[in-house]
Parts: sequence; structure tokens; C-alpha cells
Amino acid sequence: MSRLAVDLVPLPLHSALAATPADYTDAYRVALPAYLPQQAEAVAWRLFGQGPAWVRRLMQLRDWLVRPFGLTTFPVANLPAYGTPLVTGSRIGPFQVFSVSAQEVILGQDDRHLNFRASVLVAGAEPAVVVTTVVQFHNWFGRAYFALIRPFHHLVVPALLRYALRHSAPPITA
Repeated sequence: MSRLAVDLVPLPLHSALAATPADYTDAYRVALPAYLPQQAEAVAWRLFGQGPAWVRRLMQLRDWLVRPFGLTTFPVANLPAYGTPLVTGSRIGPFQVFSVSAQEVILGQDDRHLNFRASVLVAGAEPAVVVTTVVQFHNWFGRAYFALIRPFHHLVVPALLRYALRHSAPPITA
């Protein structure tokens, strides 16, 4: 299968995260095939409700490493079933949902060292999905923590986008 083009792009101005104060931001864009749902909620489920096994293992390793520091971990127990309607306060994968609209889902986590938000935005004349990350550091530990995970972040987000599109097969036609 061909490699899906994932581009690093500026933070979309029409994203709800555009006005969020941030110490770090990035955004990744990929064209959305016509056969996929064009609603942000369905795309968010494809991105964060499943994913490559190596990403799940990386999150488990992260949880194991940060538990002694009292940081929030992301247990897989009690997560909603794949495709459950998203509402503010629910969870998708390891993250809390902060808002849901047809075009954008905002999710993230607040912790004592940093807060982060991720946007799954479906927009454009030629439909595309843009995943934006915004991070606010609370202290030196937040800066140090993010410095360690940042290289992985730049691998994981494009991998999630590629995986979600690759594993969403087009409909079979007769």
C-alpha cells in the first residue's frame, strides 16, 4: 500500500484551539478519502479508538514510567466501546473529550505538570483531517517531560493518521 502523505501544517485558524494559550503547538494534515465519513467524531474514533499495537505499547510504557511521579496514567479498563457517541466528559482512547461538533472534536488531559489539547478537525473544499496539538506547561517538570516525549509525539501523530486511513477500507462495490 502506498504511503499516505501527512504534512506538518500551521495551526488552523478556524480550529477552536487557535485562541488557546500555548507553549507548544503543531498540526498534521492528511487528505480524507471520499469513502470515509466526513464528520470529526467518526474520524476521531478512527484515530484514537484504535491504532497500531506499537503505539498502545508505547503508551503502556509511558504509564509505567510516570506512575512513580504521580502523573495521570491511561488505563484501558472502563473505556467506552468503539464508536460510542462522544459527549463532553466522555473518553476516547486514553483522552477526555472536551467538545464535539460535526467539524471538530477537542480532547486532551489536564495534569499537574502540563495540560494538552488535541483537535481532530475535518475541513476544506477537498476534505482533509488536521490533528492539532496544543501544550501548556505548568512547571519545569512539564517542560522536561515534554522534551522527552516530543520526538515520540512527532512519530505517533502521523502514524495514527496513516493507520486510521489505511485500516478504513473503501466500500466493496458490486
